[in-house]
Amino acid sequence: MKEDKEKKRSNLFISKLNEKDVNHFTSDIGLFLRRKCDVPYKLAAHEICGVHVIKPSTENLLPDEEYFNSLSEEKIPLSNYDLKKGKHNIIVERYPKLNKKEPYIFVCNHTCPEDIETVLNVLDRNAYLVLGSVKTLREESDGYLVWLNGTIPFDISNNKEKSTVIPKAERVLKTNSVLIFPEASHNLHPNKIINNLFDGPVNMALSSGRKIVLVSLIRDNEKNVSYVDVSNPVDITRLNEELDEEFSYNDENLPPKEYNKKKIKRMTAELRDKMATSVMHILLRHEEVLIRKDYRNIESYLRTMKIYDSTKKLHWKEFDDFEGEFKTKQVPAEQTHQQVISNLANLAATKNVGFDQSSWITLADDLENKDAPKVMKKYVKQLTKLK
Repeated sequence: MKEDKEKKRSNLFISKLNEKDVNHFTSDIGLFLRRKCDVPYKLAAHEICGVHVIKPSTENLLPDEEYFNSLSEEKIPLSNYDLKKGKHNIIVERYPKLNKKEPYIFVCNHTCPEDIETVLNVLDRNAYLVLGSVKTLREESDGYLVWLNGTIPFDISNNKEKSTVIPKAERVLKTNSVLIFPEASHNLHPNKIINNLFDGPVNMALSSGRKIVLVSLIRDNEKNVSYVDVSNPVDITRLNEELDEEFSYNDENLPPKEYNKKKIKRMTAELRDKMATSVMHILLRHEEVLIRKDYRNIESYLRTMKIYDSTKKLHWKEFDDFEGEFKTKQVPAEQTHQQVISNLANLAATKNVGFDQSSWITLADDLENKDAPKVMKKYVKQLTKLK
């Protein structure tokens, strides 16, 4: 009965916004008002969310690669910043000079429950949020703040709704910007600075002609501080043309559809590399190094802390769609790798081959522990039992 009651909970007026078509998920006047009222909305959001944004003291005009090459790896003490006690302090390390009248596609890593509000409070213009979590829209009070900001919501488990995201974004990008998190899920992976990205931002940029701006974020929960780096705009149309030139020297006689898919994958990989570079520089200058020998199992510890934080702040329930909410992209090589280990682990567990094959079982268990949807569901289920 309790589960049935929980499923019936929904936010009035907005709980089915993800089911609206391209012409009805937002209105022209809604786009206009959100664009014109962005400054007062941000000021109100700063107060509601308890946010203090610390902007860069100097303007940076260097290209991305030159900027990172110019950085020192020395730790920067927090005393260097004008922090506000009791506030979520957001330290913006770099913000590019953007055309005020030009909409952009802002692409951010998905790192913590606060990442959406953090980035929206940093951006200098209205950006409709691409939201794959219908749980937020239906159940969370924050759903109304997301709606006020402007959103392109969809059920990540619904292929029909997923197919409407690009057309909806095209409509928004005529006048307003878009914010998207192409990792799709909070990054719980212990070995990837940035998860594999879905191709949505590249497809969005190619279809709309808009530039991409990368936003890289790291949060220090203990100190309630976030670090944000915002890249120079990336012209995907130009990158697409450059790849045409490059690939012409390595002709594989691919059909047009496969050729375009290959280019899109390559461009997505470049975006991921740029974001990973940015995140690494933030970590080097702001995070303390953890000593592996100080922990019994450092990977398990870090994963548990992230799961605990997510469950505490997002109020996950046992019947939530963890497969959808924590779905990440796997490339074919990763899928093959997992299948091989799974098969060998099964053989090791059932066949006596005359020598120790337990290492395959250990590897299979390790992959199981890296399966974010399963791990989240297991944790929430155990938590529910304890209650």
